[in-house]
Amino acid sequence: MASRLSLILVLRRTRAIRMHTLLYGSVEATQPLSWDEDLHKLLEESLGRGFMIATRSVPTLPLSDERMALIEKLRAASLENLSAMGVPLAGLYQENNNKETKPLTELCAPLEAKGIRGSDQRNYLLDLSRLTPRDANWVPESEGGTGRWEAVASLAKGGRAKKFIPDSLEDDEHTMAILRHELVSSLTRKQMSKYLLAKKDKKKTDDKEKTATDSEKDASKKEEKEEVDAEDEDFLASLRLNPNVFLPNIKSLEGIDDEAYKQIKKDEERVREAAAYLWDDVLPGLTKDIRENSGQILPVDGETLCEVLHQRGINCRYLGRLATMAIEEEEKDRKVEADFTAGKVKSVPRRQMPLSWLELLECEMVARAAKHVLNSYLAENGGYGAAQPAQIIACFFSAVLSTGEERAGETELRLKKAGGAADDNDASPSFLHGPSDPSFNRSRAEIWEDIEREIGRRFRYVLTLYNTPQASAKTKNGGSEDTKPRTLYTPLLRRLCQRNGVRLVAKTYEIGGKCLCSGGNNSYPIASSDIAGILPLVKHAAAAPGSEGFLPASFDSHSGPPSLHILLPDAKSTFDTAYAAWNQKALPQALDLFQEASNLYQRVVDTPLHMSIAKCLRMSAVILFQAGETDVAAANAARSLAIAVQLGGFDHPESANSHSTLAHILLNSNETGEGIKHLRAATYLTELMAGRNHPDLGGNYHKLGTIYHELGSPVNGLRFYQEASLKENADRIVSGMIAKSTALALANVGHFKSALESEKRAYNLYRCTLGEDHELTKSSAQNMTHFTKIAVQQGTRIAKEEKKRKDEQAANAVASEIVADELAAEAAKASKKKKNKSKSKKSKG
Repeated sequence: MASRLSLILVLRRTRAIRMHTLLYGSVEATQPLSWDEDLHKLLEESLGRGFMIATRSVPTLPLSDERMALIEKLRAASLENLSAMGVPLAGLYQENNNKETKPLTELCAPLEAKGIRGSDQRNYLLDLSRLTPRDANWVPESEGGTGRWEAVASLAKGGRAKKFIPDSLEDDEHTMAILRHELVSSLTRKQMSKYLLAKKDKKKTDDKEKTATDSEKDASKKEEKEEVDAEDEDFLASLRLNPNVFLPNIKSLEGIDDEAYKQIKKDEERVREAAAYLWDDVLPGLTKDIRENSGQILPVDGETLCEVLHQRGINCRYLGRLATMAIEEEEKDRKVEADFTAGKVKSVPRRQMPLSWLELLECEMVARAAKHVLNSYLAENGGYGAAQPAQIIACFFSAVLSTGEERAGETELRLKKAGGAADDNDASPSFLHGPSDPSFNRSRAEIWEDIEREIGRRFRYVLTLYNTPQASAKTKNGGSEDTKPRTLYTPLLRRLCQRNGVRLVAKTYEIGGKCLCSGGNNSYPIASSDIAGILPLVKHAAAAPGSEGFLPASFDSHSGPPSLHILLPDAKSTFDTAYAAWNQKALPQALDLFQEASNLYQRVVDTPLHMSIAKCLRMSAVILFQAGETDVAAANAARSLAIAVQLGGFDHPESANSHSTLAHILLNSNETGEGIKHLRAATYLTELMAGRNHPDLGGNYHKLGTIYHELGSPVNGLRFYQEASLKENADRIVSGMIAKSTALALANVGHFKSALESEKRAYNLYRCTLGEDHELTKSSAQNMTHFTKIAVQQGTRIAKEEKKRKDEQAANAVASEIVADELAAEAAKASKKKKNKSKSKKSKG
């Protein structure tokens, strides 16, 4: 390619340097669009084919007359002010030339993009802030949107929804609510598959009707093959989307070019189809996969949650919709359970909706909304609070991570128990402190109201787990394991720090209780002295695909380099191919590809410290273990763990995965002690990041209990089994296995009656899920019979022993009474004899 096109993602508007030549688009809003044939062809080959962007005609002067009039009015006012200040106005604004231009211009790029030829004679594309159209679900129905959110709002009742969720979708930020490229790719694959299937069926029908000779068939096949390829290319090109639809303040093509106007209407309909595909197919599909645990995609924290959403083409602004669907699924589960208990149904589904899914969704919404609210607080009064942010952040975090605000008496009592005033051990840098912002004196209720309003605006959702009277009441009264609130305080604190770049002092924080956030410089449970540092978060294009774009900008020795994925398409493609081969059980090919991907990453970044290298090593360890190379597998898993901890910290999701993989390898290599350590570490990290209701916790505790039970320590095994039974499990079969293992452990220590009760729970779970004829159900029934027989024998023996003991106690009591009576008679006889002897002595005297 003679000229080189560099795609530079620049969100801010760039002014053209005098030595640069504008080739494509426009720099000034009032100027007509420029167009260059060579650059246009280059964009069609790169953006058009690579990102499915359609070439469409747009007005050469794209802004509407009303918008142009407003710009001219503001320009005149600014010129008048500058003139009054004595500023020379010559050349300040580029005047609109009167050169005649075509009414329409063909573009294969977003309307705001502009192509220039720099002084180095290279072509640059600037202001490329979006490559897909606006999401029609977030466009008001009156302006051509799908009307999905309006339909949901019409079904919502009053109360908190009416208070926090806006009535209209009109929002400046929602103008940049665009479809993800992953969604466009998914929809394109679906439509192409449907087209090719229909074409294949048609070809089979045509082949049956052919009567030509063999030579004619060969010639026709060649021509047909060429025609089919061209036809496929044409159909694929027809699936491209127009990124310039549903834009506000844009001139309509009606009356300018009827054909272009009809094409725009078709483009709008295609974008509505894409948005409807997201709403009707992708979101319910993800909810179903989470429920069925398809591919074990249930995330463990906000970062992995974003990866799951982005990989499927779902924007994070749909967190509220996903949470609403999760609530509906949980309600279905409760209804099914109630019907089964009442005897209305004989069977229930095997899987339930994991409770941790809704908890993670609401936790992520609170963390994201809290970030914007905190930014607005720091920007108040001209950014006065941002100069010394520690106190504002401490008060804000304390309010978010609490259930209520302390009264004055409670504060005094707490300080008295603590043995004095607030902690004076200040480990944070001095520049974070100083005179507190006098205007920041918000109560917890005011802070949470701002957060919930932001959640209603961004996600169109009302919280059900956070800041609710039920959660506060349950926390206050303690509650049993089943009635504890589902609020994730520790994961929320972790996520708040990640989203805001805050570093806290490592210590125990009394979160989830009462707080003090409007008492001047003293805040509780997080004080300003607990803020160890604040890092700016930088959004750049080198973030991992599907993950968050914001990364902390730190250059100290404790932070690793950013993972540059945008420069490594070959390595990523090799990794994806290796993963696909592993899923197809092609282990040798998968191992070679994982090792090749690891080498590619390491050659480019010139260091093994890359998160994708850790993933390659972990998957290589899994394959080597399946091939019987346990020593090499354990070494690779250990290296993967070391890289993950070095880059992401000990609480990174990849660290937890590496712990789990290494534990599995070591436990199957007869290194039980080391394997237990890593399995307990994985369990701890999962509960730390995802809360106590994550389904993996029950399985991990059950595995630990099985290990101790097999090692001849049934008491410790029983302790882990009981802990596993207390954890929420979305799979009734796994719950049955836990109950069955508990029964065996209880029987092993001689508690057959309790073992029978536990086996009954397992039997009921198997029977209602798998049916009476399943092997697990039959086995459980046999165990119940066996335990019942032994429990009856044990009960009979215990009853006999108890009766014998009571009889012995009664006999001993009678014997004691007889002995006591004899002793009393002897004592009375001796006393009488003594008295008689005394009388005789007196009479002699």
